[in-house]
Amino acid sequence: MLAGVFKSPKRLEVEEYPLRKLERNEILVKVHSCGICGTDFHIYQGESPSKPPVVIGHEYSGEIIETGSEELGFSVKDRVAINPNIHCGYCELCKKGKINLCKNLQALGVTRNGGLAEFSIVPVQQAYLLPKDFSLSTATFCEPLSCCIHGINQASINVGDQVIIIGGGTIGLMMLQLSKLHGASKTILVEPSFEKRNIAFKLKADFVFDSSDNELISKVAEVTDGGADIVIECVGKESAVASAFKFVRKGGTIVIFGLTDITSKLSIYLQSLFQNEVTIKTSLLNPFTFQSAVDLLVSEKISVEHFNPNLIPLETRELETLFTGLRNDSIVKYMVIPNN
Repeated sequence: MLAGVFKSPKRLEVEEYPLRKLERNEILVKVHSCGICGTDFHIYQGESPSKPPVVIGHEYSGEIIETGSEELGFSVKDRVAINPNIHCGYCELCKKGKINLCKNLQALGVTRNGGLAEFSIVPVQQAYLLPKDFSLSTATFCEPLSCCIHGINQASINVGDQVIIIGGGTIGLMMLQLSKLHGASKTILVEPSFEKRNIAFKLKADFVFDSSDNELISKVAEVTDGGADIVIECVGKESAVASAFKFVRKGGTIVIFGLTDITSKLSIYLQSLFQNEVTIKTSLLNPFTFQSAVDLLVSEKISVEHFNPNLIPLETRELETLFTGLRNDSIVKYMVIPNN
């Protein structure tokens, strides 16, 4: 099969890759689409843990074409979305229910071969059944949405809270919708790209601001009466995290969601935290949220129809160029189509 193999930092090659025989608890999935996210770029740069050589890609969906056993609860031609994160179940953190912090955590597309390939071997417990007529392209968003659900749970939004989302990519636009579902009275998105700000308007954000606006802080303060109850950072840059502290009100909560590079640091005035009693939370992966992500997309409570992903065939040089060249910041999602 053809696959995108991460060999070492800054070395990704599309090549023929052998498929091994299935074990009894595994299924073989013909990959329909595989999203590329910030984590993949960090892996490519050597800034995020991985175990090369490995087929990367952890946001994917497809159709089952073979099962290791007839007793797995799935059938050939079933459509599935894949949860890449595999916890051990026996370490003390797993036993406490903190499976996203598992000491032996593995992940398809990170430590095991993932979805940037024509086919993927998947442990059966990582597959989630989809309706027969459900769009597999839409299902590819299950994984990032499941992570967003955990992030929004970390935010602990109360009905009537004012929420600011920093960043209008896939994650930020999903967080925007989840905030509304959780009862936010006012949702505000901050994003430099005109195209992404326009999508936020289509998704009924109450206010959308350009992050490069010199009067941004005063405008945010005006529409929130001094600051938001919740600020969710979805960019993964020091500047975005720093701005969250300027947007949050006294007694508010900041959720740092975006994945930065390994050298990023944050300098904050500790007395300001003390005086303002600001709560800082982070969010890792998707503990027990994947089925909720499937349900929200299938029921259309979360919409991705305006995301218009940029589709990339696996067999071209365009994929390698995506990782080595400059990316278009107006594109919400890059999505690889391994089987055309």
